[in-house]
Amino acid sequence: MVRFESDKLVIEIQTLFPVETWIVLHGGIYDLARNVNQDTVTGDFYSVIDFLRELMPDYDTVKKMME
Repeated sequence: MVRFESDKLVIEIQTLFPVETWIVLHGGIYDLARNVNQDTVTGDFYSVIDFLRELMPDYDTVKKMME
């Protein structure tokens, strides 16, 4: 489900295993990005890369996740 707020979009994925699902999805998007080359790139590829970056937690969030 996608929800739009005034300054962001929020993507919610219902799953029984949130961490595992996130890892698999993130890895899949990364693998797709690695296989893009000048002959296969279509659309706004840089927006996809920015999206991938936004899926990663920042340093402080990771530290909290480790507690």
